[in-house]
Amino acid sequence: MQNEKSIKVKFFKALADPIRLKIIDFIADSEKCVCEIVEQLDIIQPLVSRHLRILRESGIVTYRRNGTKKMYKLSHKKIKEIIDLLDYNLLEDLSQKILQEAL
Repeated sequence: MQNEKSIKVKFFKALADPIRLKIIDFIADSEKCVCEIVEQLDIIQPLVSRHLRILRESGIVTYRRNGTKKMYKLSHKKIKEIIDLLDYNLLEDLSQKILQEAL
């Protein structure tokens, strides 16, 4: 079994992509099929599938088969809560610190 730190690293690496964050936002409230995610994000299906695989491998999403469709949902509601903790004020503060470090 992986140790706790390596699991956290995998989790945060999976979140480090704007497309994956959009997918998480879209499926946060209810289960969605791949075709709905493709339509919502307006990107090609193979790219959506690649991002879903990364999210699955990191434990962020799960899926079930419904006939020929794969239905995706967050594996735990706390995942969205963790992301939402990065509110505007915190992000603004972090941005200022990054800018100060660059000077």
